[in-house]
Amino acid sequence: MRKSIMLAAVIIVTGFITGCSSVPKHCNMTGTWKYKFEEKGRSGTQDGSMTIVQESYALKGKCIDAFGEFNLSGTLAENGPTFVIDGKRVDDKRSFRLNGSLGSDNEFEGTYTTDQNTSGTMTGTRITAE
Repeated sequence: MRKSIMLAAVIIVTGFITGCSSVPKHCNMTGTWKYKFEEKGRSGTQDGSMTIVQESYALKGKCIDAFGEFNLSGTLAENGPTFVIDGKRVDDKRSFRLNGSLGSDNEFEGTYTTDQNTSGTMTGTRITAE
């Protein structure tokens, strides 16, 4: 009887810990990504790359493109594969916000706005996972 009670207690505690985990089960954005973005009202695309580290639902990292090097911070939604990333250029002269969605473990798409009153679309592909 005592063994049955102990086993039941272990199962309940294990279920509670597993069910309350703060790690997203639907995606992990950690890795190096290549991206393309197109600004509304301009022809052509720009290329860049970013490195993202995900800890629970928090995102951080760096990106570099024709507009400079940016520090990144953001969050992954708890209920789906959507995310928000804010980028601030290292010299504080430009920033952007990307609202994106993962189409698969290795692809995203989204829209961005900048503090320069520009906006557009962005797509990305993971080139390495870490």
